[in-house]
Parts: sequence; structure tokens; C-alpha cells
Amino acid sequence: MNLTPVQLHPASFKHLSKGHPWVIKDQYTEKFRAKERFLLATDKKSQKDFTLISDTAHPKIKARLWCEGQEKNFLKTLKERLIDAFTKRAPLLKERECVFLSFGEADFLPGLFILSFKEGIVIHSYARYWKKIQKELIPIVKDSYKEAFSRPVSWIAWQERDDSKNTNLTPLLGKMPPSMEINEFGVKYLVQFDQGYDLGLYPDMAAIRKNLPFQWNNKRVLNLYAYTGAWSLFPLSRGASHVISVDLSSKYMDWLEKNLALNGFQNKHTSLISDTEKALKNLISHNETFDFILCDPPSFSSDGKKTQTSLKAYQKLLPLFEELLNPKGEVLSFINTHSITRKRFEEKMKEYSSGTHLKRKSTWALKEDCPTLKNFPEGDYLKGILYFKP
Repeated sequence: MNLTPVQLHPASFKHLSKGHPWVIKDQYTEKFRAKERFLLATDKKSQKDFTLISDTAHPKIKARLWCEGQEKNFLKTLKERLIDAFTKRAPLLKERECVFLSFGEADFLPGLFILSFKEGIVIHSYARYWKKIQKELIPIVKDSYKEAFSRPVSWIAWQERDDSKNTNLTPLLGKMPPSMEINEFGVKYLVQFDQGYDLGLYPDMAAIRKNLPFQWNNKRVLNLYAYTGAWSLFPLSRGASHVISVDLSSKYMDWLEKNLALNGFQNKHTSLISDTEKALKNLISHNETFDFILCDPPSFSSDGKKTQTSLKAYQKLLPLFEELLNPKGEVLSFINTHSITRKRFEEKMKEYSSGTHLKRKSTWALKEDCPTLKNFPEGDYLKGILYFKP
């Protein structure tokens, strides 16, 4: 294969050597040419070679690490990595029908995320290189799926996730259904493939739901920024007495109501279409209390006319959580962005919670089908802290 020699900033070599998979925009990457697909960077100091995938169209990430050394047969290596990633996830498919079969950089498949939906899959492309080799990629994905799971894939769809304007799913193989029911830990969810960017269920938090050591039976739960209700339905399936879900979007709340109907949980649930802070204050005024609160705001939230980062929002939210929690109640607070490190998240949350009686109990991160790399903090985008009220 053709590798174009390029020069990198010394700092880029340092990060690559430690396992960070990105080369970020700088004066060196400005010399990269868009037509080049594979780059060869040689660190004279360490005498190491790095094969990179060119990604010049990305506004920030200009190249992605494929391997240390010089790649000789890219497509062969690609298939080996896909089979390895798929095979590792096979046990998870016994519990849930939506799983990340590959998780980008953590599976050494930079910018390539593949989700299962029963016998079909959706490919999320965060690097434009993969779109350029779709004709070669799709047969390899198809064959890797069959080899890993001993059954053929029914359909394959594609979705650009690199800030492209067109985020609709594009069918590439077989007949993609407009929607389907997906089972996760015995709970049914409606996923829709004809709604543009959002599909209705993502497995990032599935392992956290399963592993969280909380006894849901007869507990009252508050789910904030509820989306389509995974953190509402799961507690109800485990015996929660009542769940209140809050979201500003009527679209997602309607979707949540459909999910409730699929599982017969309507009588144990209340939906509130509201600004989060306003909803919390209203619940306090009505003397509502809860045993568990889940808060997973978007990384940049807009509640009505007020826009702010989700981290800053916790300064006001944590005292309200304390008021709403029953004694021994717990609140699991997340932030979902790679732009804020885990260290900064924990430092700011410590600062914001200092004026409350909430006590930190544990921290939570991506698990199972969503692994992270040691020296790749951007991949550790989902960060959570579990607090309890004494």
C-alpha cells in the first residue's frame, strides 16, 4: 500500500508513542494533502514509524493512528480487527439487542463505530476516510459479522456523525426497517431509523444500568433530561413504584410514552415537558421526594432561553437534588463530552457539592462494549459521580 511520508510536530510523536490516537491541527498538518489516504510518520529520535489515516477534512483531527510501524495490508488488518471486536461482544448479545460491535479508537478502528440492532447494523462514521472506501468496507463488515456470529447480517445502514449536514441513515445492504423493537435486559424500546440523527437508544450506559448496585424495588425515581426513557424504563422493570421523567422536548417525551406502552408501565410513570431547573423547583414546592435521581444533561444544554454548559448547570442543580432526595437517597450525575476531562469534572463537582450534605459514593465510566484507552482522555467522554444523602 502507498504511504505518503509526512513530518509531525514533536509533541504529536510524543502523544502517539504513549497511545493517543489523534494528530491535531497545527502548522505541520497544514502541509497534508487531502488526496492522500495513508501517511507515514517517522520519529527520528525513537526510530519509530507510525501509519496514519489522513482525515484532513475534519476541522480539528487531521490524522488518526492506524498502527505503529508500516502497514503492509490494510484491508487484511481491518478485517482482523473487525472480527476481534465483534467476537468480544458476542456474550453481550445474550442480554441486549443493541450493542456497540466496534467502538472506534478503543478497538483500533479510528472513527468507526458499529451498532447492532438485532440482525442489522448501523455504521457511524466519525472519520470521512471510511466514506471514501465504502465499497471495500461493506463486504468486509458483512464477512466479519458472519465469521464472528456464524450468521449473516440482515441489513447494513450508514450514518455520518462528523458534523456533516446530512445525518440521515443511508441503507447500504439489505432492507433496513423504518423502525423496530429492541430488547435490553428484558425491557422493550422503540428505535426509529427514519428520524434523522437520533435512533432512540444508544448502548453507552447499558452496562452502567446493569451494574449499578441500587435496589429499585418500591423506590421513587426522577429521570432528568430523560430522552426516550432508558433510565425510566429500567427502574420500572426492576420494581420501582413510580418514575417521573423530565425533558424539554415533546418529541422525546412522546417517544418515551411509546416505550412505556410497549412495556405496560404507563400507570407508574409521569412525564413532565419542562425546563429542568423549573421542574425541580416545582417538584420541591409540591413536597415531592425521591429515592434516586438520574441526571444526564446534554453537553451543551438549552432550557428555554437559557443556554449553558452542563457542568456549570450542576452548581444550581446539586442543592435542588439534596432537597428532593429522601434520606439515604442517591443521585447519579453525568457529563457527556470529551471536551472536559474526568479530573476537571470531579474537581468542579466537588466544588459545587461542597455547599450541600451530599456525599460522593462512587464514580462511573464507560464499560463493556464501550472500552477506553489509557492515554486517550477524549475517549473517556462519559463521566458519572454517584452521591448519597446521609
